[in-house]
Amino acid sequence: MFIFKKKINDFVLIIEERPNFVLTLTTLMELLKSSGNNAQSDLIYKLIDLLNQNNLSDFVKQINGVDMWGGSGAVWEVYIEDKKVATEFEKEIITLIRLMEKTEIIGKGIKPIKKFFEKNLKQDKV
Repeated sequence: MFIFKKKINDFVLIIEERPNFVLTLTTLMELLKSSGNNAQSDLIYKLIDLLNQNNLSDFVKQINGVDMWGGSGAVWEVYIEDKKVATEFEKEIITLIRLMEKTEIIGKGIKPIKKFFEKNLKQDKV
């Protein structure tokens, strides 16, 4: 779905933001696990593992993949019954997308998801 051909020099921004990626992904993983979304939690664990192994090319490919941002069963589309957990999840997805933008690894079709969650969170405050 998303193709990235980056050289190791292009991964400098990811390396600089690695702690933020790990923190955000770990929070997402815990929220997914606590809400019974184990398959999606496992995917996030794999992303953290790829980062920790410095397998940045696969990390970029997987974080932009259909399992994260595709249709039914994708990480961003999970159902979380607990409203508080769902709100935290949406905030963390926004944080993740902002990190992807900052590190210039964001694929097509992801920015509208950020806008969707931002609008959703804004409506919850009203």
